[in-house]
Amino acid sequence: MKNFKYNSEKISSAIKNGSVQAAIFGCVVIMFCIAEHFSSQTNIIFHSLFYMLNLAIFLILFYFNKSKPAFYVLCTTISYLAVNALKNNLGANFTASSAYQNICVFLAINLLFFACLPNIRLRAKRNLGLLILIFGQYSLGEHLSNQELSLNIFSSPNSTLNGLALILFCLTSLILFIKMTVRGNLSDYSFFFSICCITLGLRHSDSATGLSLFFFTSSLLILYSLALSLYFETYKDTLTGFYSRNSYLIQTKKFPLKYSIGLISIDDYDKLERNFGRRAKNNIVKLIAHQISEQEKEEPIFRYTEDEFIILFRNADKKETFQRMEEIRRSIASVSFCYHPRRKPIKLTVSGAVSEKKRSDADSFEVLLRADKTLQKTRTFSHNITSQA
Repeated sequence: MKNFKYNSEKISSAIKNGSVQAAIFGCVVIMFCIAEHFSSQTNIIFHSLFYMLNLAIFLILFYFNKSKPAFYVLCTTISYLAVNALKNNLGANFTASSAYQNICVFLAINLLFFACLPNIRLRAKRNLGLLILIFGQYSLGEHLSNQELSLNIFSSPNSTLNGLALILFCLTSLILFIKMTVRGNLSDYSFFFSICCITLGLRHSDSATGLSLFFFTSSLLILYSLALSLYFETYKDTLTGFYSRNSYLIQTKKFPLKYSIGLISIDDYDKLERNFGRRAKNNIVKLIAHQISEQEKEEPIFRYTEDEFIILFRNADKKETFQRMEEIRRSIASVSFCYHPRRKPIKLTVSGAVSEKKRSDADSFEVLLRADKTLQKTRTFSHNITSQA
């Protein structure tokens, strides 16, 4: 029963995180199957939007100093330009050229590499080496194409995407599918469906509609993921879904005239990673956050630090806040947390402190500071207790 509950929650979370990307991908596939060929004006619109989206993505990534989607956009843009250049120069037989086959192979290799690459800073010296490597690959591809040599073994000259390139695209899709199933990040879902779009775009590259439509959709999915990730980094905690520390700092000026703050801290937090590992620790934090949100469904909750949560009790005095915090503390202490379906459930506790806004307080940080001092003082003597500041 516990395994079923664990798996069902994981599946429902996966469906929620990837529903929009899957809907966009499905609608575009249906649109292409029904229409098959759009007008030249519509193709030009998709063609232009593809470049505009990629430029917007790159500028956003450069500003926020994120590298992984930047190289993805760079490789797809170069490949898109090269395929269109071949179509204009060679006509309908461009898929039989060694240049086209090499483009497919190099794009598949790069996307496979970036699927496994960690998300490091964009403005870093080591990324210069990656940039040189990318352009070096395409220079090598041009040299091989001039010699009529193709790296796409097992390929058929009469097909748009097959052989080694198709195998590499399938392998990349499989890796991303496993990653998005295990981690469930929004970026993993977007990368997976973007790879599917790129694959279909090359598969139907002999059609102006297929190439422009699917490559445009690929960039749209990346932009959607980027926008959501930046929003969550600014306002939300990605692990728990609560408001983030930055969100607390932003919203503090909008707090009502009367409120109380509840500060919750996970007991023995430092021991969690040493005893269970980082992934299990994150699962435990998510379970505790879920228990807190079950008790307080209407009040805003912030993850202020790794082991501390803040609840804003609007229009509530210290006495009422204390009672509600006690309900949260007791509910967590009474639950056995199953952080892994194959491991035994464990017991966890939290300690808390409440502080009410006074007329003499200049801002919410004075209220929070009183709660924090009370909590630290209490925890030197005992755990699993709620105190009043």
